[in-house]
Amino acid sequence: MSEGRLIDSVEFGAAAQPPPYAKTDEGQLVTPEFLAFMEHVLSGKLPEPVEEELDPQVKSLAEELSVIHLPARQRGAGATAQPTVTGIKQATRVAEYLVQRGVRVHAELEDIRWVPTPAGQPGAFDTGLHIRKDADGRWPDPDPDAFYDIDDITVTQTEDGVWCAVHPRGLVFQAATKTEAYAGLVDQLRERIEQARKAH
Repeated sequence: MSEGRLIDSVEFGAAAQPPPYAKTDEGQLVTPEFLAFMEHVLSGKLPEPVEEELDPQVKSLAEELSVIHLPARQRGAGATAQPTVTGIKQATRVAEYLVQRGVRVHAELEDIRWVPTPAGQPGAFDTGLHIRKDADGRWPDPDPDAFYDIDDITVTQTEDGVWCAVHPRGLVFQAATKTEAYAGLVDQLRERIEQARKAH
């Protein structure tokens, strides 16, 4: 073993030089870009963010991918998968890639369409309703009753003895008796249906 003598030297590719840092009054090391940014913040002169104009095909596909409403599905004799909502976190990036691959949205080829629940929860939480074209090839306008079906109400008793009626459209009613809980939720459904019909 040699003592303090350089035997061989190896250099690896052009290593990126770290940016120069400046020391603040508090002793923090920051880049000049950060200092310039902070000056803009303090003076109230932040530059407007530059937003790229998206290709209409990319925008259309990204909107479809960001929140995806899947219909109920039955495979064979197995259990039915309930309607669900999912999405892709980087929808715009995925859409750009898919458009580059040749994927396009063609509304004329659409066989099924999702419609939001009238007077319902926000889009990401709304399972809505899936519709298909009628015999004339037009999209029907579903009646609000189709969204708020009383057969979808479930009533259970909680641990503290209170009865709780729940509808999958995000409605809940609690009462001392099972009948009162059910009736209270039916009233809420009736109100939602009336609101939707007036808004229509």
